Amino acid sequence: MAPFVARGNHIAIGSEDSVLYIDTTTGIFKNASIPPLSESDAKNPKPKPQLENVKPKQQTENAESETISQKTNSEDYSHLNLGTCLALSSCSSLLAVCTSDKNLTVWNLSMMEVVKQWKTARKVSSIKFNSGSTQLFVADKAGDCFCYSLSTPADQGKLILGHLSMLLDVVVSDDSKFIITSERDEKIRVSCLPNAYNIHCYCLGHTEFVTSLAFVRQNLLLSGSGDGTLKVWDYLNGKLLHTENLKEPSDEEMDKAVRSVVVHKVSESMCIAAVLLDRVKTIFLFKITGEEPTFQRQTIHFLTQPLETAFTEEGSLYVLTDSATNPIEFLGKDESFQYTLGESAVIGTLLANANYLKIIQDAVRSCNGDLKPLFKRWFDNVQVYREKKLEQLKTQPSNLDVTSSPKRLRVE
Repeated sequence: MAPFVARGNHIAIGSEDSVLYIDTTTGIFKNASIPPLSESDAKNPKPKPQLENVKPKQQTENAESETISQKTNSEDYSHLNLGTCLALSSCSSLLAVCTSDKNLTVWNLSMMEVVKQWKTARKVSSIKFNSGSTQLFVADKAGDCFCYSLSTPADQGKLILGHLSMLLDVVVSDDSKFIITSERDEKIRVSCLPNAYNIHCYCLGHTEFVTSLAFVRQNLLLSGSGDGTLKVWDYLNGKLLHTENLKEPSDEEMDKAVRSVVVHKVSESMCIAAVLLDRVKTIFLFKITGEEPTFQRQTIHFLTQPLETAFTEEGSLYVLTDSATNPIEFLGKDESFQYTLGESAVIGTLLANANYLKIIQDAVRSCNGDLKPLFKRWFDNVQVYREKKLEQLKTQPSNLDVTSSPKRLRVE
């Protein structure tokens, strides 16, 4: 669900109709419009539902508007705004973008040319290249994961695995032997490649949806969840190694859901993880070290809402926020990997160019504004009804005789 990614020293930002590519080393900027699907590319055996065409609100020139609003979700989690998804290949030569209208496009970045377009079966929640940049894995809201071949781009996507619940993230191991998927129903599944119907194991322990997955090192996986925790797994054995709780005792049930986790690998024994929480104007940075992982925390507070983060190869951190005037920020580090807000020539160029700024603002609008629809409690109408009814009965006059069922009242 990220319209903002980085690989090496390359950054990509995507909106519903444009992409922006940045080489932070050379200072080269490239942008392109996402072409519409041709009739042959748009072939889809499943009929398209007739939904109201809702366009993002245009940014007004009202000086009082200091933030960019994201689309608000309905109570039905199936209508969660998935926005634009991006992926950069490990060689940083290919960029994949999938928009909310199921337009999956792959670019060759050296010439900014379209390699292939496909129409996905359903709205997409996450996309990832394999390490050889020969395959693209696409997870969708129906719980299915497809594999698209880039060596034979004429082929359509092949369904390789399915869950009973909405998929939220997908990652592929560096040796391309395993594909790992996370879902709305708390589970992390480790499946074998190329035959992903063979389930290697599960990583079980979260109590809410699992939004984000990232590799800490070769056999260690970091996950973030709506239960407000980070967990480190030996994913080959499905073994939980460490839990980092981000909640305070005073927090409500749906507070501090993990929005995203991105990792910068410093060495085989150390990495830095940047963690964003839903509706919390803070970035949590963790230095993760050791065979038995230990976490050292740093917090950086923002005046606006951080929405996405991306590390470059050298460890610099770029942050997408909902600020109307400065929607992208730069965090530099010192030798001990302590991060501070700083200035960057890349940021200056992006903010000074009206076209680049508009792409970033549009990307912010495509970000999901609220994770509440993913909570089971949010759409458990029976539980909510009973709790509200009981609360209402407490305020009723004393002459009301309440039976054991909260749905029945009898007046004497």
